[in-house]
Amino acid sequence: MARNGTSMRDSTTDKRERSLSVVGGVLGILMFGWGFLRWLSVGEGANQHKFSGFAFQMPTTTVIGLSLAAGLIALLGATERRRGRGVPSAIPTGLAAASLLVAIGIFLGKGSISPTLGDQVGVEIGLILGLVTAAIQTIVLGMGLASRHDYDDDRFDTTTRSAASTTRSAASESARRP
Repeated sequence: MARNGTSMRDSTTDKRERSLSVVGGVLGILMFGWGFLRWLSVGEGANQHKFSGFAFQMPTTTVIGLSLAAGLIALLGATERRRGRGVPSAIPTGLAAASLLVAIGIFLGKGSISPTLGDQVGVEIGLILGLVTAAIQTIVLGMGLASRHDYDDDRFDTTTRSAASTTRSAASESARRP
């Protein structure tokens, strides 16, 4: 059953991609909330200092910013209802993957953040939640990217196919007539 040149399957695919983009957007907003938690700590005992994700000159702001950008772009693309509009899912997926890689880099390299602090840098709940959220966001947006089909290509244009098959059918019928 066709509706405006798209099949029912395309509509289901669009709905799936839009819902995955909305989930990616919610995860980006959730990451913004995690930014107010403590992400890293320095020192031990009474001399321990804990820093939130938005602390001045912390590398964790990059993780939050990339994830938030990915989520907002995905969410805005999902809410765009005009035909042929919206955001290609590769952009938010790439931003989410960059957020994940930076979070992994911070987690693995936390002991090398400063030559004077070294092994005194510890991980707090914000970094763990940020790492998990970035991973889930990357997977969700990657699923949307994997399910995306671009039928705007001439090879898959339903109007072109219909017109071409009608033209071929008419040509083959005229060739059959003596």
